[in-house]
Amino acid sequence: MSPCRNGNLTSSKNFALLTFDRSGKNPGKPFFTYVEEKNMERRLGRSLESESNARPLVWGKLLEPRAFALLGIDYSLKSDETLSHPTIEYWKGSPDNFKYGGAKTVGDIKCPITLKSFCQLVQPLYDGLQGMEAMNKIRETHPDGDKYYGQLLSNACITDSKYAELIVYMPYESELEEIKRSAEGIDGAMWIQFATENDLPYLKDGGYYKNINIIRFEVPEEDKVFLEERVRLAGSMLIDHPSVVIAQYDSEINATIIE
Repeated sequence: MSPCRNGNLTSSKNFALLTFDRSGKNPGKPFFTYVEEKNMERRLGRSLESESNARPLVWGKLLEPRAFALLGIDYSLKSDETLSHPTIEYWKGSPDNFKYGGAKTVGDIKCPITLKSFCQLVQPLYDGLQGMEAMNKIRETHPDGDKYYGQLLSNACITDSKYAELIVYMPYESELEEIKRSAEGIDGAMWIQFATENDLPYLKDGGYYKNINIIRFEVPEEDKVFLEERVRLAGSMLIDHPSVVIAQYDSEINATIIE
């Protein structure tokens, strides 16, 4: 996790802020758990999470550039940049991409490591659903549907985007050999290099599903307003631990000396 994300509210986890308790009026338990985790990071001066070479993460990172290459020239890849909300400095996000031309659109690329997850994400499109209807169906049927929506909603707020796109990519069988070659030398990706066809998720060429699928929707303004309210509420519960302030001060002093 990037240092500037430690102790801050990030788009990847902000779905927890959208939860309710049993009364349906107040924040739910995940809200308070998330805030406490952020305060732990502030006390520690570091992230609770460590870098992981888990297979889903490695697979996603390897395939993301391939998915982006299929999107066309209207898209700009930004996944390595951490952005801040223009007025709430402790609200951070790292959108995968932007689409320019017309209304501003923020996107996130998902490369499922299981075929079941892929089908759950894209089937609403093949059933004729579009926009928020498709996204809401994903939230009903996919175990991470609310998480993915919360991530897109948060990044739309940070970037002031009117639209969001959930981009789902699964390679065709004909792409596997090239993918295996691209895994050479990548930390934690040896399992991809030596995997058999049955060990990797893929689609049959010319089959029912396309390899790139885009769920595009206009982000509801009321959801943006609600998330901002919850972010501000969570922010009021974040601590400003002295060690964090000292670390920031030392950083500023060092930067001045270097200049």
